[in-house]
Amino acid sequence: MIQKILRFTKIEHTAFSLPLLFAGAFIGADGNFPSVSLLFLIIIAAVGARIFGMALNRIFDRKIDAQNPRTASRELPNRVMSVKAALTIAFTGLGVYVAACIILNGWCLILSWVPLIPLAGYSLLKRFTPLCHFGIGLCLAIAPIGAFVAVTGHLRFTAELFLFAFFVFCWMSGADIIYALLDVESDRKNGIYSLPANQGAYRAQKTAAVVHTLAVICMVIILALTNGGICAWITAITGIIAFILMYIPMIPVMTRFFPISSLAGIAGAMVPILGNW
Repeated sequence: MIQKILRFTKIEHTAFSLPLLFAGAFIGADGNFPSVSLLFLIIIAAVGARIFGMALNRIFDRKIDAQNPRTASRELPNRVMSVKAALTIAFTGLGVYVAACIILNGWCLILSWVPLIPLAGYSLLKRFTPLCHFGIGLCLAIAPIGAFVAVTGHLRFTAELFLFAFFVFCWMSGADIIYALLDVESDRKNGIYSLPANQGAYRAQKTAAVVHTLAVICMVIILALTNGGICAWITAITGIIAFILMYIPMIPVMTRFFPISSLAGIAGAMVPILGNW
């Protein structure tokens, strides 16, 4: 049962969002490293939020997943897990998330509902608009802002934080467009709105490239704001190379999404963490 839950929620994928959280926390700590206990609570909140969002996503998409050969073997369409069990998992994750917000500080609790809206609703967007990819980008962009509030306990946001959040938004939104290339035929057949299904693979990748160019520009501006040293520049260049590799046709789409897009995001997150190193 535990293995089934782990497969269903993909908790291990939270590891790839940790650099985003750490970057937001690092910015909030004004270049210092936050305490281990504080980072632990931030991770717990992120895990709870991910469980909630992923479980609801799988519940909402169970009929769509059943029609797609790539996703038909997932727990709900394959009927190895009930909707009731999936809802229990979702609200358990929600409870963990809220509990962590309570422990962190008052602002985290007051604003705890904000990430829940895109987390609960982003998977529904594919039924209405080809801009659905920007919904998942918004979900991840909120993460470093939440980590910043967890560390500072206030809402006096900085330009560096907003630039980094926009980097995350552009990086993930563009990567999700690339990921949707896997399901073009299935999406068209089942009336799912995605940019590749709506515009075709070529035009969708052009849109993703524009979005990723904005991500790279944000990364370079952050380098300038933090007087980035050699380590930060090396990391940024690594990220830029990863962004370029995401558009090499001979590389399989799944590889372009993972691990290449993950490398681009992690590299971008390391830029504010490394600062002037």
